[in-house]
Amino acid sequence: METKDSKGRTEGYLLKWINMWKGWKRRYFIIKDSFLIYKEESSKTVKGTISLQDATIKMSAKDALKISINYSGVVLKLKACSIPEKVQWVNWLRQAQVAVRKSIVPRLSTPGLEEDKKGSPFDDVDTKVQELDVILEERFQARNDQVLTRLSKVYSIHTCMEDTLKAFIAQVMEVADSESIRDLAEKLEAYSNQLKLETLDALQSLGQKEDQSQTEGAKQRSQSSDSVSLSEEFFDTANEEEISKNLDATVRGDVEHRVGLPAKRSDLNKISVWQVLKDMIGKDLTHFSVPIYFIEPIGMMQKMAECLAYEDLLRRAAHHPDSLMRLAYVATFLIAQYSCTHKRTKKPFNPILGETFEYVGSGYKFFCEQVSHHPPISACHCHSDLYEFWMHTHMKFSFWGKTLEGVPLGSMNVYLKPYKERYILGRPATAACNVIIGNMYMDNYGETTTVNTKTGEKAKINYNRCGWFGKNYALVNGTICDANGNTVYELTGTWIDSVKLKKISTGEETLLWKSHPLPPEWESFYYFPEFTYQLNNLTPALREVLPPTDSRFRSDQRALENGNLKLAQAEKIKLEEMQRAMRKEREKNNVKHKPVYYVEMVDDLTKENTYMFNWKYWDDRESGNWSRLPKLFDTNS
Repeated sequence: METKDSKGRTEGYLLKWINMWKGWKRRYFIIKDSFLIYKEESSKTVKGTISLQDATIKMSAKDALKISINYSGVVLKLKACSIPEKVQWVNWLRQAQVAVRKSIVPRLSTPGLEEDKKGSPFDDVDTKVQELDVILEERFQARNDQVLTRLSKVYSIHTCMEDTLKAFIAQVMEVADSESIRDLAEKLEAYSNQLKLETLDALQSLGQKEDQSQTEGAKQRSQSSDSVSLSEEFFDTANEEEISKNLDATVRGDVEHRVGLPAKRSDLNKISVWQVLKDMIGKDLTHFSVPIYFIEPIGMMQKMAECLAYEDLLRRAAHHPDSLMRLAYVATFLIAQYSCTHKRTKKPFNPILGETFEYVGSGYKFFCEQVSHHPPISACHCHSDLYEFWMHTHMKFSFWGKTLEGVPLGSMNVYLKPYKERYILGRPATAACNVIIGNMYMDNYGETTTVNTKTGEKAKINYNRCGWFGKNYALVNGTICDANGNTVYELTGTWIDSVKLKKISTGEETLLWKSHPLPPEWESFYYFPEFTYQLNNLTPALREVLPPTDSRFRSDQRALENGNLKLAQAEKIKLEEMQRAMRKEREKNNVKHKPVYYVEMVDDLTKENTYMFNWKYWDDRESGNWSRLPKLFDTNS
């Protein structure tokens, strides 16, 4: 807990970034006068001291809890445990910074200094400019700090209100027998989520603007080496004690957030396809199970949910008044989801027929069900107060000697509620390349079209195929065309990093999307982005409400995530045998499997067979009645 005493000294714990191997550590910081002091613990000796005079203090626009302090090209990265705490620390750091700069200005105009300068006509001007710069910066920071403080208070009040609101809505839902009352309760919950999201967006936007202004200001300030006593230990200590395991979670607001997996991937992950062929010798190939070392600890339906890492692109689309910009954001939403495939050469677990997966995020709900086994089809649906999107995934695989190519069958659909617009998105092919010889890598390629079915506007996007020596790898380019086929915007970028949009008539460029920073040690955790860490996280609260078909209860997947490959392989075989027994039982009784929460039908627009969500899942979840579902997994293990 941070404190501020009568001597102007601020003390407390923050998380400090050490390095790629050690990650974030809990450390003790003291702001005394104009210096930031660092210790491992409050009772231990000082490890380092820096002056805040010429430092640049930034708040990250991507991480709501992060503080960066830049001095002489060295960046100290800190994290608070909540937004109000972060704002409080930033205010104190800046107050100390402004105080030391104000104390320096009077010394610039002392008689002694004037005599040394021998009466240069510009000396007084220089002094006044420096004085004015300090005054303006002080006023700017004071005004900025007031806005940040008020926004953080709004966020904190809403966090408290949210718990009460959830309890109230739950009771309303239990006693409400009117559909209109239930609708009002759902709208109230949606508006609450939107308020919290908009407040968080405002905080992040303010931090982003501040980053830009401080970066420009830092370029104008000289970097004097005599104003700092900097210990190398301030930024890294070789013998720091581990205070948390990979399984520990940091807290973002009131949401538990995983920062890693329970265990790192095994060295067996380096085994090539030849090991698989060797394992097949002497086995009945109709019952051959893909070895566990070729699988990552996530299911196919959870992999479908990875696109939610960038669902903010759909929210931006829903808020934009220009239909062509809405189209660009929707097309970019598809591009962004492929960033999760970078370096991911392992396959996910195949879902069992009837398996389900849900993910409830900030202002949206996602649900997926395995609706068919032959062919394997997963259907998903996501909704918020601004948009819906749905699709079903059925892949057609082809082997081309050294490349295993998967072509997705079935379209992805997005519906923007404010404009009543439906978009149909064509998807590129995904391939595992060099599966026999060489370094295996993932590639996404092909020409795709995204159509606004209401206006007739189209986005034509080309995912470039990787050439020799990595040429064109991950590059995307395309055009945004109006209803008459005229090109209005050009789109360029990569599906790994970022996408830009250029208006042809003016040359104006807009950054549509930038990928999230990769988490520490991501190579050791199956190359998962941070969002993917959350998908298999089974908290006690979730255990109480999830159905016995949810992917988080899969014993083989859980064992692999925990690093127990032997148990994972055994559990995987057990589940596959259970699925075969269920299929034989259906065939014996001449029973055809029917999805519980999706209805197979023909799409009126595309004329394709598709699966539409019937919305009954969220009703069953609220009532806790899962009687319509098979008990696929042990929920107590």
